[in-house]
Amino acid sequence: MTSILQKLPLELQSVLDQGGPILWLLLLLCIVLYSILTSTWLGLFEVKKAIKGLDLTLAHERCEEEVRCDVALFELDKLAWVRRRIPVLSVLCALAPLAGLLGTVSGMLSTFSGMASQHAAKPIDAISSGISEALLTTQAGLLIAIPATLIFALLKSQLAHVHHTLEQHACQTVVQLKTPQP
Repeated sequence: MTSILQKLPLELQSVLDQGGPILWLLLLLCIVLYSILTSTWLGLFEVKKAIKGLDLTLAHERCEEEVRCDVALFELDKLAWVRRRIPVLSVLCALAPLAGLLGTVSGMLSTFSGMASQHAAKPIDAISSGISEALLTTQAGLLIAIPATLIFALLKSQLAHVHHTLEQHACQTVVQLKTPQP
């Protein structure tokens, strides 16, 4: 871990060092969370493009049940991948502030340990180090969770919109199929 720290700018090295192991956990959580959020957004974008290219009116002999079946298969094939990620994203968004709180507790334990230390040459160093860890991890947890939760809510809204668009497309196709052709 020391070699990784040496490649980072000095200010970032200092922050990661002060934050302790919980800050590293938060950094990993941040990378995983935002990677999944990004890939899910991209997947949803691909589903939107696929809906635009979806042709449910290949033959006039098709019945309403066949169209509904095609829509259901499309949802299973394309939207299921996005839907499976929703619970994972929900948990990851909730974990960030909890991990920050864990860092707060860890930092406060270090603070009280420094206060109780009678042998330390500079007990104020141990106290300030613990307070720094507590505040940094709390801040990091919130900085990760707040935008991620907002993006997650927007993602869920877009998923509902895509589902509605797909249903609307299917209904329009059924109406077209029921309309007598000249």
